[in-house]
Amino acid sequence: MENKPFKSINEQIDILKERGLIIDDVSYAHKVLSHVNYYRLSGYTLTLRKNDKFYKNITMEQVMQIYNFDAELRAALLYLLEYVEVSFRTHLGYFHSKEYGALGYINKDTFQNELHYEKFYREISKLIKENEKNEVFIKHHNEKYDGQFPFWVIVELMSFGCLSRGFKNLHEEVKTSICKEYYSPIPYNYIENWLQGFVVLRNICAHRGRLYNRYITFAPKLSAKDKKLFKNNNLNLNKETKQIFTYVYIMNKLIDDDLIMDNFIDRFKKLIIKYPFVKLTHYGFNDNWEKILDVG
Repeated sequence: MENKPFKSINEQIDILKERGLIIDDVSYAHKVLSHVNYYRLSGYTLTLRKNDKFYKNITMEQVMQIYNFDAELRAALLYLLEYVEVSFRTHLGYFHSKEYGALGYINKDTFQNELHYEKFYREISKLIKENEKNEVFIKHHNEKYDGQFPFWVIVELMSFGCLSRGFKNLHEEVKTSICKEYYSPIPYNYIENWLQGFVVLRNICAHRGRLYNRYITFAPKLSAKDKKLFKNNNLNLNKETKQIFTYVYIMNKLIDDDLIMDNFIDRFKKLIIKYPFVKLTHYGFNDNWEKILDVG
């Protein structure tokens, strides 16, 4: 099969024009395509064209509204995800150490599944090795405590994925204690599921992936009450639950600091005003999104 031929930026602009995209400012389009890969940008135009032909009156500036909205939304979501991640690092280190001691994590019996534990422990050991030259607290524990790291220190090295797997492999009584203390009445199996979903979302955001018009493969678990709320607000459970709104909805359940969510909502509203061309339905939001967050 013959590969696609290389196209210069000027040729890329000509292709977009031939397909019906309105480009009044060629220098602006050239600047955009000098910094945003043509293939990357095309993902943001999928809802604006059919059979490679743009709908009438679609401009380059409108495409960039979508692109820039998406970039700023990723930053706002990372703000929420960081709060969740730091909270669960704290929960994992505190509750496991409370139950089994500072070095209890060295004993595989303090976790449910031995095979999962072994992978988890290898990951921890690798993180210590990788960071021993750069992290002062690792040097400190190597020199003063002969490389003995309390679990509440270890959690600060964990990736979100490692943290999610560690939480899932906790014994039920420890997970129940965490949920009872901070997230009642949400059961731990829901939170296990949500953390897995947050890892997927975090990776998309951190690697500058597109969120617009994207259905994330991991659909978060919703209770019967949540499903009823979604249905009553005309949100399709087979569709919107795989989009960004549902992730915001469940993060809202886990974040107990009103200021954090208020800041996010304020940023989101400003994005709506700043980029009026963007249709929120392509992120799973409908006209009642703010009311749904408040009720949920």
